[in-house]
Amino acid sequence: MDSEISAYVDEIMSVLGDEGISREDIEKEFKRFIEFGVPPEQAKRSLIRKFGGKKITRKFLKDVKPNEQSINIVCKIITKNTREINVKGETKTIYYGMLADETAVLPFTSWRPDFPAEKGDVVEIRNAYSREWQGTVQINIGERTGIKKLDEGDIPNIQQDVKKCKIKDVYSTFGPIEIEAKILSISEKEVETDGTKKKVFSGVLGDDTGKAQFTAWHDFNLKEGDVVRIKGCYAKFWRGIPQIVFDERSTVDKLKEDISVGSLSVPLHKLVEMRGGIDVTTEGTVIEIKENSGYVERCPECNRLIKNGECSVHGKVKGVADLRLKMIVDDGCAGVSAIANREVTEKLIDMNLSDCKKIIKDGGEEELLDIIRKKLLTKKLRLRGNAFGDEFGTTLIIKEAAVVNVDIQREAQQFLQMVEGER
Repeated sequence: MDSEISAYVDEIMSVLGDEGISREDIEKEFKRFIEFGVPPEQAKRSLIRKFGGKKITRKFLKDVKPNEQSINIVCKIITKNTREINVKGETKTIYYGMLADETAVLPFTSWRPDFPAEKGDVVEIRNAYSREWQGTVQINIGERTGIKKLDEGDIPNIQQDVKKCKIKDVYSTFGPIEIEAKILSISEKEVETDGTKKKVFSGVLGDDTGKAQFTAWHDFNLKEGDVVRIKGCYAKFWRGIPQIVFDERSTVDKLKEDISVGSLSVPLHKLVEMRGGIDVTTEGTVIEIKENSGYVERCPECNRLIKNGECSVHGKVKGVADLRLKMIVDDGCAGVSAIANREVTEKLIDMNLSDCKKIIKDGGEEELLDIIRKKLLTKKLRLRGNAFGDEFGTTLIIKEAAVVNVDIQREAQQFLQMVEGER
């Protein structure tokens, strides 16, 4: 029987040719069909249809959506790293990094026992699948995914043109970019990639349109306050927050001219589309003050909220008094969750912690919450802070907040003019 299986596998491999599928994978799949009672000829035809035998239908990375199956792409390996994970008590090595084609850059994770390509290689990947990971589409490579190395010349335009852009533009710019920005903070750490220890530099940079995180996989001797031109870097996103990534293939020039750094100012519904950002400014109307706003107590060890005098980590503790706000803010098109600390909360409700404690002593926490709702519900706020997105939506961690005085008569007139213009 083994000799018959081997003969069928020979036939399948001869049809597939060099498709990046190993003989072991084909044999394993063939035996699985036989075990389920599929006739050998039918099993052979099914495997040829599954793994190739014809030119693949290529998909561009920009068109990949979450939870797609049988994805065939041609791309370049931008970065490749390894990580050890524990699966059912066993240590397993996975590969992860970034892929790019003419249209987009996406993260990938490979679960194959090997990854037959290195950074800079152009590859054809067959039968991959996609997932959403921290707000971004991710290409997943399984044990049955084929990877075939190609020559650079096999793919037209794989060398993408570098696009000059501002930080606010990276949300809609695909491929390699060129930006001029100021290093606002930087730190270094040592990581291990492919068994080699390597220094990685990370921090925050900014220009007059906003800020982004960055990661440099090469020592460019960057220092806080440097103004630099980075050519050949890439933008990726973590929970909607832009991250600029560059390495020794990029060009980094230090500039003599200083540049101003600003906050990214966007309408609230646009922020929801972007999912997140660093130091963004937006405006919206408070439509809900959520429970657990107002007076709270925190664990003195870990700063977590405590309930009935107990911390979920440290047990029975003496709580530290604090104030906070959890709100839903809306601009008529979209809404975000907004969280304010004590300093911002005191400013918005025009009461300090001592005032709030007195109200609680006289009337309880619910009375304080009612007062806060009366003060803030339907008020329009200008908010500044860091925003991030997840499966529950967009959350804004407020650093600064102010009530916006609204001219009701003027806004009503503008609304009427807009309605009449649509008739």
